Amino acid sequence: MTKAMRSEMALAGAGFDEGADSSAAGVLGEAERRRTSEPVSGPRLTCTAPEPGSARIENARVAGMLRAYFRDVWRIVRRFGVPENGADDAAQEVFIIAARRLSDITPGSERAFLFASAVRVAANARRALGARRECAEDDSLPEGVDPRPNAEALLDQKRLRLLLDRVLDELTDELRVCFVLYELEGMSSPEIAGLLGIPVGTVASRLRRGREAFELATAKLKVRLQAGGGAQ
Repeated sequence: MTKAMRSEMALAGAGFDEGADSSAAGVLGEAERRRTSEPVSGPRLTCTAPEPGSARIENARVAGMLRAYFRDVWRIVRRFGVPENGADDAAQEVFIIAARRLSDITPGSERAFLFASAVRVAANARRALGARRECAEDDSLPEGVDPRPNAEALLDQKRLRLLLDRVLDELTDELRVCFVLYELEGMSSPEIAGLLGIPVGTVASRLRRGREAFELATAKLKVRLQAGGGAQ
């Protein structure tokens, strides 16, 4: 089982895939990690006109980072609780930070720097919005939706993404960060430890508690859906 599939299995084990066939197996795993929901407008960050020497090289490096990592950064800030209507701006902020601190980024460590910046930017955005995310989109499920979706319903990416977002919202920030980076982004414990500046043992502890919290939140959500309380 791949690391990115574990969150899918937690939801599936709670009964969200009842009646599904094997074609839906990757919906919350690899598909969720690679195709959460497309950025609204894509990279908008522009660099100044290339100049001779170091400025040209720096601009080319920033442009390369945008092309290579914008979608990953956009997906990460979403997974850390930034509303979809604010994810573009949050992702842009991450790359603005990178452009300003380009001399501090060792070649080959761009991904780690961007991910660490995305964690901080998302945390700031969440604090600005309050303890709970106030999404402009409707996070509730349509009335009358069967809490035991068939295979066709499972393939509805938006519905599954919203379910996962609601479960992730039940995790504390420190548990959510480790859980998302490991389970959804496929990073190793040492990578996460280096990224967050914490011991590997702390990462392991947070992952264990994060999985427990995720499973508990999943079970509670299933009960609410079965009781007809999906909009609560």
